[in-house]
Amino acid sequence: MLTLREFSAGLWLTELQLEEFDVRGVLLLTAHHAIIWDTLSHPRDMEPLLPLIADKTLTVIYSHADWDHVWGTAGLPAAEIVAHADCLARFSADVPAYLAQKQAAEPSRWDAVRLLPPIRTFDQPLTLTFDSLTIELHHLPGHTLDCIVAFLPTLGILLAGDTVETPLPVVNDDSPIQPWLVELDRWASDSRVQIVIPAHGRIGGRDIIVQTAQYLRNGLNGTKMDFPEPLDAFYKETHDKNLTLLKTE
Repeated sequence: MLTLREFSAGLWLTELQLEEFDVRGVLLLTAHHAIIWDTLSHPRDMEPLLPLIADKTLTVIYSHADWDHVWGTAGLPAAEIVAHADCLARFSADVPAYLAQKQAAEPSRWDAVRLLPPIRTFDQPLTLTFDSLTIELHHLPGHTLDCIVAFLPTLGILLAGDTVETPLPVVNDDSPIQPWLVELDRWASDSRVQIVIPAHGRIGGRDIIVQTAQYLRNGLNGTKMDFPEPLDAFYKETHDKNLTLLKTE
């Protein structure tokens, strides 16, 4: 069940507990526009947002094309969908393949999912303006090659998607670790960033960017890691996989 809560004026968090982990998106509202950062895992996840966006022009931004970020779009009215060019490429590859796999395994659960690829793509930083709200989109490949972040300069907020995560990030076979670290360091040193909202884990300041970068460096260097609290089953398994992948870098 989706939890919709107002984080600040005009910014709502969309938070969902899935079987193994939680996931978070964002709804931004201006006088004439609604902007949804990630549509989560299922069309029904978007139902609580419909009364808030009913009279506004809708734009959807995908942080990347993983299933828990883009499968909810069919539950929304028609929208311009914005993402990195690499995200669009995934809609012709692993995204439909994974949906077919899930529908075959649990057909009644996922039959309502209809994939809606990005309409507008970019490969250089893109600035969007909605009334008085400015959103800067920046490519930040790492967790996946198509990952982006969104910076809201007037609010000092960085929407980090899966590029930043607590207690630890998810590393994939093709994660470009060094470019990931370069960009994390850049954002961690940017004093304009006051609040970081990741898709998974706690909301914080630039400290959680630093924490993600340090985790990756510790994995590369073989440094023993301690966590303030025991890892749950998902993150314990993820940590073990991460270490194996990072050791091969």
